[in-house]
Amino acid sequence: MTTAQATYRMLENQTLWSTAVECHAVLQAANIPHAIAGGVAVCLHGYRRNTVDLDLLICRADQTNVRTALESSGYVWDSGQAEFRGSSGIPVQLLISGAKAGKDAEVLLPEPGSPGVTVEIEGLAVLDLARLIETKLACGLSSPRRTHRDLADVVELIAIQQLDRSFARYIHKSLRPAFRKLVEQSRGS
Repeated sequence: MTTAQATYRMLENQTLWSTAVECHAVLQAANIPHAIAGGVAVCLHGYRRNTVDLDLLICRADQTNVRTALESSGYVWDSGQAEFRGSSGIPVQLLISGAKAGKDAEVLLPEPGSPGVTVEIEGLAVLDLARLIETKLACGLSSPRRTHRDLADVVELIAIQQLDRSFARYIHKSLRPAFRKLVEQSRGS
């Protein structure tokens, strides 16, 4: 199986991978719980696709510590875009635990330090598969602009991870019908 690191090398997007590794190392050294989310997490969970930014899930209470740690490592906060940028120019966006996972969603972003929220993949702290699918579904169902990308990510993760309808028990109850429908559609039934 091709690793996410090899995928980004093949896609000539090594700077994104380097940014993910560096941000993880910075936050880990500062003992700040975090999880890689978004497109990079999708890639780490097996759907090899490209993306242009790094999404980091952090605890609301750690926002100041995250900012201090990243700025001391050369990242600059761009308040207009609400993101950090390092010397590579890759945007680093922060997702804050407790915020809604999608505009109209019942699902809230989890605390990355809580048990079962993160897994280690390729040496990085990554949002676990159920929480990743949950956030992708919540975003995709509440934003027409994101629907195609986020729901496509979920369908591809269903196929690659060989998930069936029973996996719905691991995600928020409000999203279970949508998940089951995507499983059926991805199986062609």
